Amino acid sequence: MILYLCSSIAIVVTHTIILIMEFPVWVLFENEWWTTSLFCIVILASICIGEVLIKNNHISFYSSRNIIHMLVGVYISASPLLFKSNFYPIVLASIFIFLNYLSFKYKIFKSMLSPHRITYGTIYFPIAYIIMVVGFWNYPEYLMISLLVLSFSDPLASQVGNSIKSPIYFKIWDDKKSIQGTITFFISTFFLVLISSYIFFNYSIYLITVFAIFVSIGGTIAEITSTRGTDNLSVPILCILFMIGFFEIVTDPQNITFYSLSFDKIITIILIVFIFLISTYLKALTYSGLFGAIVMGILVTLFGSLHYLIPLSVFFIFSSFLSKILKSSFYKIKGSQRDIIQVYANGGVALILCLVNYFTPNPLILLLFLASVSSAMSDTWGTEFGKLSKSRPVSILTFKSIEHGLSGGITRIGTIGSLLGSCVLGFTIWIITPIPSYLIYGIILSGFAGSIFDSIIGASHQGKYQTNSGEIIEENLENTTIVSGKTWITNNLVNLLNTIVGPVFMSAYVYIMSLL
Repeated sequence: MILYLCSSIAIVVTHTIILIMEFPVWVLFENEWWTTSLFCIVILASICIGEVLIKNNHISFYSSRNIIHMLVGVYISASPLLFKSNFYPIVLASIFIFLNYLSFKYKIFKSMLSPHRITYGTIYFPIAYIIMVVGFWNYPEYLMISLLVLSFSDPLASQVGNSIKSPIYFKIWDDKKSIQGTITFFISTFFLVLISSYIFFNYSIYLITVFAIFVSIGGTIAEITSTRGTDNLSVPILCILFMIGFFEIVTDPQNITFYSLSFDKIITIILIVFIFLISTYLKALTYSGLFGAIVMGILVTLFGSLHYLIPLSVFFIFSSFLSKILKSSFYKIKGSQRDIIQVYANGGVALILCLVNYFTPNPLILLLFLASVSSAMSDTWGTEFGKLSKSRPVSILTFKSIEHGLSGGITRIGTIGSLLGSCVLGFTIWIITPIPSYLIYGIILSGFAGSIFDSIIGASHQGKYQTNSGEIIEENLENTTIVSGKTWITNNLVNLLNTIVGPVFMSAYVYIMSLL
C-alpha cells in the first residue's frame, strides 16, 4: 500500500512539473513582485485552510501540519520555473521566516504547531529554502527534486509513524524515530527521485536506480539524525549535495553511463563507512556521531581531493585513538565518545570550506581548510594529553588552580600535546601536499592559536555549573546552578569557534607574508 501511494504521488507530481515546464507561466507574471505576492497568498491560504479544518475537528494537528507541509513544498519546488532569478525567492523565504517566528512565539497558526513537542521545523523550512536557492539556483532539476523529497517523504513518514498502533521506535539522537516511518521515508524518496530523474535526465534506468538509492540513503540519514525539526534543514541540503556529487563527480559528466562510475570514489566511501563502523564498535563514536561522520566523510570524498580527505582522516583517527588510550576519571562528563554535535563542531567548518572550494575554487580555501583541521586537532590533543598531568591544571586567565576537565585549564603536558597535534598535521600536509614550508608553519601556528583561543573563551565565557554536592561541571543538568559564564556558550560552541579562529589566523598570516 505504501509503495503504491508513494509511486502514485511521485507520478502525479512529476507529470505536473512537466506540464508547468512546457507552459511558460512567467509570461503571465512578467513582474516578479506579482509572482512573489501570489506565492504569499497561496501559502497563507493553505495555512488558513488547515486552521479551519482543525477548528472544525475535521483533521488532527499531525494531519494539518503534514498537509500544509506538502502543499507549501510543492509550491516552492516550482519556484525555479516561475522566477527568473533567485532574488525574489529569497525575499519570499525571508518573509516567512519572520511570519513563522511570530507564529511559533505567539502560537498564531495552531495548524503548524506540534501539540506534543517543541519543534522549530516551520522556521527551518524557509531557512533551508534560502540556502538552496542561494547555493544551488544553477541546478534547477536537483533543486526541485530535493524540495519535493522534503515536501512528500517527510510528512508521509510522520503520518505513517503516528498512525501505526504499535510502532517500533529507535533513537539515534534526541528524537525517537519509528522503523515504519523511516522505511516509508526511504521508499518515498526512492520513487520520487527515480521517477523525477527518469523524466528530467535521459539516462539509463540502471544508473538512475543507483542514483535514487544513493540519494535516498543520504536523505534518510538526514531524517533519522534530525531533532526538533532540523530535518527541514538537513534533508533537502543533503539530498541536493548527494545529487550533485553523484552526477557531477562519481560519474563522468561527459559520458554518464552506469559503467562510467568512478569506482575509486565508491571504494573510498565504502572504506570510510567501514572505518567509522569499527570506530563505533570501539565506542569512539555514538550512533549519531557515526552517521554524522559518515556524511562528512562522503561529502569530503565527493567534493574534495585527497588533500582534503587525508588531513581530516588523520585528525579523526589519531584523535579517536588518543581518546581511547588516554582515559581519565576526571573526564567523565565530557566522555570519549563523539556524538553528531561534537563531530560537526570539530569538522563542520572544514566541511563547509571543502564545499565552498568545489563551487568557487580558490587556492586559499585549502589553506583555510587545513588551518581549521589543525585547530581542531591541536585543541583535541591538548585535552587528551592534559589527562596525563598529575598536577591540577591552572586557568589560562588567572593561573589559579582549577578542577580537572574544566575548559580553560592548561597544563605543561597539555600545551605540549596541543602543539604536537598541529605539528603532526603539518607533517602530514608536508608529505601529501606541495605547499611551501612557510605556509605549513602558518598552518601549525594557526592550529595552536585556535587552541589557545579555545582555552581563553572556555575560561572566560563558557558556562560552568555547580551540583548539589558542590562539584563544578560544564553540563547544564538537573539541580545544577550556573556559577560562571553563559548558559548558551557550551563546549561544542567553543570548539566550533576554535575551528573558525584557525582559518582567520591563517588568512592574516598569508596576508602578512605576502607583504614581506
